[in-house]
Amino acid sequence: MMNARSYQGNPQKNSPALGATLAFLGVNGLLALLHGSQGCSSFIRLQLSRHFREPIPLNSTALLEDSAIFGGWEYLKKGIAVAADKYKPQIIGVMSTGLTETFGDDMVSALSSLRSERTDLLDLPVVLASTPDYIGSMQEGYQRTVESLLTTLAVNSEIDEEVSGSLEDEGDGKARAQAESLPAVVLLPGCHLTPGDVDELKEIVSLFGFQAITIPDLSISLDGHAELEAAPLVQGGTLLQDFRRLAKCSACFSFGLSMEKAGEFLKRTYGIPHTNFPSLTGLAATDSFILTLARLTGKSIPEKLLRQRARLLDTLVDFHDQLGKLRVAVALEMDLLYSLASCLAEVGAEITLALAASPAGIHRLSLPVPIEVGDLEALEEGARTSTLIIANSNGRQAADKLKKPHLRAGLPVFDRVGYPQKRWIGYEGTQQFLFDTLNSHN
Repeated sequence: MMNARSYQGNPQKNSPALGATLAFLGVNGLLALLHGSQGCSSFIRLQLSRHFREPIPLNSTALLEDSAIFGGWEYLKKGIAVAADKYKPQIIGVMSTGLTETFGDDMVSALSSLRSERTDLLDLPVVLASTPDYIGSMQEGYQRTVESLLTTLAVNSEIDEEVSGSLEDEGDGKARAQAESLPAVVLLPGCHLTPGDVDELKEIVSLFGFQAITIPDLSISLDGHAELEAAPLVQGGTLLQDFRRLAKCSACFSFGLSMEKAGEFLKRTYGIPHTNFPSLTGLAATDSFILTLARLTGKSIPEKLLRQRARLLDTLVDFHDQLGKLRVAVALEMDLLYSLASCLAEVGAEITLALAASPAGIHRLSLPVPIEVGDLEALEEGARTSTLIIANSNGRQAADKLKKPHLRAGLPVFDRVGYPQKRWIGYEGTQQFLFDTLNSHN
């Protein structure tokens, strides 16, 4: 156990509003609006653009000093109205900050007041997410925002599917109609999954004959494709009409313990069978998901997946002696911490330190060592006997000072290229993670 400290000297956690922004960036046609100062939105854009190497469409209500005293109610109303008039979004997603939540701004009342004044905005979906800095980390902000997306758009959306369908060209419409003829499942990926991971999830379920409705879908919006120019709205992601199709889905799968509540909401609302997978990294974790899909469909496991599994098994045989000698300190958001550390424990590595960014889920998940909450100073203190550190790019100072190899994972990763396209899940992702872990020592 580390020595208890009453301060965060070098925090490893990100802002919950950053997690909310990440979730909103997976919904097509959405305008993300931060109810706070311009400095807050600029910092979030900086973190995400460094990580994804993409322009981040995020707007702000631009609160000033007087707002901290008199409140930002009118700023929020004006921000929503200006965004709707100027950019014509399909959806507006609003997230709060510590400044507005501490003052007590009521976003629901502000929106109600605006709609009473602007009846032309009654049919515009507005998703409100409460994400003050004191609720935890990025994971908690992302979680709350996904839940708000579901409760607002899945239940109350009144978007005309024929109108939204008319926005597609003929080729897209035919492709979409063909895809929608397949049975659908809901995928709820946690914030710890990369766009590459989300792509892998969709590919796996498609091998079993399913069409995936993914909420949010970063594999389309932040996958690194080239855009001709930056836009104020999210380009790509979950379509608005997809939220209306949730009731017809055969099953719901959530990934990461933080997404369990969102999956249970769909189960209560529509009676959709829901299964949560705390991890999809590792042999046993991937087997559990694949067998669940096989039972659901009654189909044999596709040959492609069997071949990937055989390669992973061969990797475990070839490198079991090296994997068993690893002593690894892991400092990450809780869902990713559990996914990677449990995989390493499965292959015989010793976890010397498991350091979570926030306490969410800490008592529901177990590893061979106690999971603790701490900052990057705690990482520096606790990783002295380790042979490898796994953390985001901000962990590099601790790794350099201790002269330990450092495998980048999580967010932000800004000093390595290609991270958003990396895959950490499934048989192939697990195999690549183990390769990267071993190669980090060289």
